[in-house]
Amino acid sequence: MEYYNILNLKKEPFSNSPEPEFFFESPKHIGCLQKLELAVRLRRGLNVVIGDVGTGKTTLCRKLIQQLSYTTDDSQEIETHLLLDPSFNNSTEFLQTTSLLLGIKDVEDQESEWQLKERIKNYLFSKGVNEEKIIVLIIDEGQKIPEDCLEILREFLNYETNNFKLLQIIIFAQKEFKKILHNRSNLSDRINTLYYLKPLNFQQTRAMINYRISVARDLEKASALFSFWALLAVYLTTNGYPRRVVSLCHQVILALIIRGRKKAGFFLVRSCRDAMFAPSFKKIKWAVVSILILIAVGITITAAILQYNNANAYKQAIVIKHNSEYIETNPIQTHSIPQASISPENAISLAIPDLAILQVDNVDNNVDDIKMPEYMGRLRIEQGVTLSKILQNIYGRSGIKTTQAVILANQQIHESGKIIAGTILNFPSIPTSVKTIKEGRYFIQIENGKAMEDIYRFFLENSHKRKIPKSVFFPYWNEKEGMTFAVVVDEYFDNPQSAQEKINKLSAAIKTKTKIISRWDADIVVFNSHVFKRNE
Repeated sequence: MEYYNILNLKKEPFSNSPEPEFFFESPKHIGCLQKLELAVRLRRGLNVVIGDVGTGKTTLCRKLIQQLSYTTDDSQEIETHLLLDPSFNNSTEFLQTTSLLLGIKDVEDQESEWQLKERIKNYLFSKGVNEEKIIVLIIDEGQKIPEDCLEILREFLNYETNNFKLLQIIIFAQKEFKKILHNRSNLSDRINTLYYLKPLNFQQTRAMINYRISVARDLEKASALFSFWALLAVYLTTNGYPRRVVSLCHQVILALIIRGRKKAGFFLVRSCRDAMFAPSFKKIKWAVVSILILIAVGITITAAILQYNNANAYKQAIVIKHNSEYIETNPIQTHSIPQASISPENAISLAIPDLAILQVDNVDNNVDDIKMPEYMGRLRIEQGVTLSKILQNIYGRSGIKTTQAVILANQQIHESGKIIAGTILNFPSIPTSVKTIKEGRYFIQIENGKAMEDIYRFFLENSHKRKIPKSVFFPYWNEKEGMTFAVVVDEYFDNPQSAQEKINKLSAAIKTKTKIISRWDADIVVFNSHVFKRNE
């Protein structure tokens, strides 16, 4: 069972993926979408959307792409191309990438910048004039565009007929792009639409949450998952930034499941807020709202007492008071969960604050009978490393379930997936459902040990410097050896002779600890789902 089924949801309502179906048509976002779509259809050239981190630019971008191909006629008339990361080393690299993105064939590495521009211009003329197509280039993370590439974009705007631009350019960027435009008047003067996305107000935040839940229920009516005060708590925590709203609401949904509850109140949301949502200046907000809530509860209780004239009625009012979600005080149990909420086949226990249980991939091993540690270990993160890359190295996957488990175990992870250098992360023991080790195969183990930090550093350093063949960081556990970390060559061999031939090609320094592994213990639990390739 998926975790959201417990709350009668048919899909995940607060996924961090930019899913167009969950696009909430706030006045700001729908206004921006309409202006962009109109500008594309009228072939007006350059359009720019600027917004702070988490204001919904990426979701808006995906919704625009969907809108531009909504009908069969649209998909035949409009060609949309998305460039996710424009941080190029030079203008030639940018032109080569753009050429390939547009579908220009036979692009040669030795072609000059002028030749590439000519090929793009001729392609756009052929498509725009001869075939009457609208070619759209959408650039996300526009603040990363280098200066020389911005100049090329300006030149692209010169490719035009007497009636329209041959290339429609839409740039989604963070607020620092505003300064870049200010310093490049020759580009900013050509902007058709410049739109600033701002956070949602309280009413819009409330409507967005209810809308996403409604979509997740396929528009079926059901009881609300958030009380008014819970919605207010979400807004105060997030300041109306859509990405933060989605992230916090996801945590609240998980907390509801863990507590076996059906509706979130003010204090439940407050208990789920991440440290990044609550800087010190917000404490005043929380104090004021808490006082207002207590006053509201007091008025409610007083009215109830006055309404009833006998002791039984009075007792009933007191019961209402103590059951009210407004004064919820029960702490989240970090080591237990109602048995009816999540089946043990689909869940493992994570000993972390607030959220202890998370669904993971179904595994062949009987997790309930294995007394393996809840965490594999900890790592100090270096500069420039993303969460996705780390998860790929350690677990062989970076899907939503694995990512959720790691984020729940590390509340210090930024909502964007970026991690501050020096941060120490915990890595929960999440067995893989993929059978990576099969009978009759031989593997080459280059290094192994009990300290996760040491073996992982060995793996990174030697892989980066290419001192070892392409390898896999391979954590595993069994009752005999306990938690073990190995570096294994990314190949399997059909016989020991082939494996030995591979070893003979290694340097003398690497050979010292290398050994051939032909079989693993029957009770081994593997955490990396990487599928080894066959040695040819």
